[in-house]
Amino acid sequence: MKKRIGIILLCVLIAAGFYLIGYQTAKTEVPFVQQTAQTFYAEITDLNGDQFAVQGLEVNDINFRGEFTFSVTEETALLWRGTAMKLSEFDIGDSVSITFTGAVLESYPAVIQEVTRVQLLDDEK
Repeated sequence: MKKRIGIILLCVLIAAGFYLIGYQTAKTEVPFVQQTAQTFYAEITDLNGDQFAVQGLEVNDINFRGEFTFSVTEETALLWRGTAMKLSEFDIGDSVSITFTGAVLESYPAVIQEVTRVQLLDDEK
């Protein structure tokens, strides 16, 4: 009888140990979350250094027809017809496509984080 109680107690202790090890591991590891890139079309309404203010075009989903702001970083690709551009080459009134992976802060105007690409859509530059 004492042997049986000892085996049961040992199994409970082993199970509790594995539970605690698993709990600590799950608590400290950050799960991998893949963010999907989204693209929408807009017209530039204001430029201030590396800050863009844009108005989404009517061809977009309803969620991307409003006003947005975002910052351009060193990682942001600036393109026209597959050719790299400088930030100074963009003008108010230009049509652009904006690709991003980050969050959109629900403020007014909405703030887009992690813009990966701004592509000029106009035929001539």
